[in-house]
Amino acid sequence: MRRLQIQAVAILTVLAAGTAALLAVNTASFTPNQPGTIYTVIDFDRAQGQAQATYVTIDWGQVHRKIIATPYGRSCRTTTPSGFVLKLRPTTGGDGPLKISTTGNIIRGPYAGEPPLELLGACYRLK
Repeated sequence: MRRLQIQAVAILTVLAAGTAALLAVNTASFTPNQPGTIYTVIDFDRAQGQAQATYVTIDWGQVHRKIIATPYGRSCRTTTPSGFVLKLRPTTGGDGPLKISTTGNIIRGPYAGEPPLELLGACYRLK
């Protein structure tokens, strides 16, 4: 009976660690002061060295969007870095703070300005 309890505790510990890893989220905020394009560079979530589908949540005033980005092609699944550039085009400035949450890794941004150089890489796409 004691052995079953130890095994149950071990299984619950592994499950709790896996759940905590799934809930790991990176968040960034940005408050635009003028109209213009906003870019955010995000690397794909990784598991066992391979790029995985990455979830992004955008909260900006009355706008609430969820996006799923998947890796491109066979070679980009194992290439590091690989990811996508999130492009947002607000129509007016001052809509309040922009909050971006993702299961991936936020590399740059959010920022207003020119498109990032990551778009020149084969394993980055515009989203």
